[in-house]
Amino acid sequence: MTDIRNVKQKEVGFAIHGLRAHIKALELSQGKSESKNEYRYEIASDRNSARVVRSEDQSEVEGTNRVLAEWASIGKEARAGLIGLKAEKDALRTKGEHVKYSLDVLTQEAYLSQNGQRLEGHPQSIAAWAKKGYDVERKMFESLKASVEYGIEDVEASVRQEMIRLGIFREPRTHTAEAKS
Repeated sequence: MTDIRNVKQKEVGFAIHGLRAHIKALELSQGKSESKNEYRYEIASDRNSARVVRSEDQSEVEGTNRVLAEWASIGKEARAGLIGLKAEKDALRTKGEHVKYSLDVLTQEAYLSQNGQRLEGHPQSIAAWAKKGYDVERKMFESLKASVEYGIEDVEASVRQEMIRLGIFREPRTHTAEAKS
């Protein structure tokens, strides 16, 4: 039972990534680089579907009422793509280059840019960046595992912080069981 619940929780988590990425893509398609909270997502109470709605009138955005598994698939790839983009952006910044990244789930484009121009020699799709993101994620987990096994606490803390910054996992929750009661 716990395994099934964990799988469903992961699916919901990935679906939220997908829904948020879709909302960001909608805003970008309207020329808005900053969110004005015009859209929000709703996950059905049975957790089998989700959709994007307009905040103003609660009307559904056409084509967004989908099964949760579809949103989770979009979210899983978008999350991995963002990890790849962030890691590459950081690598270029350490070389002194100022770059930005863009990821659009509506067009399936993801790329790095500098001075408003796409960087050549780098992937241009979410799928390609997701492959890089999975590689980054795997290497980070290997580093974390090794630092734990060998008891190197400062390296473990450093790797954890890097993983949080890249979006591999979240900052640990700070509330305790006592705060819940």
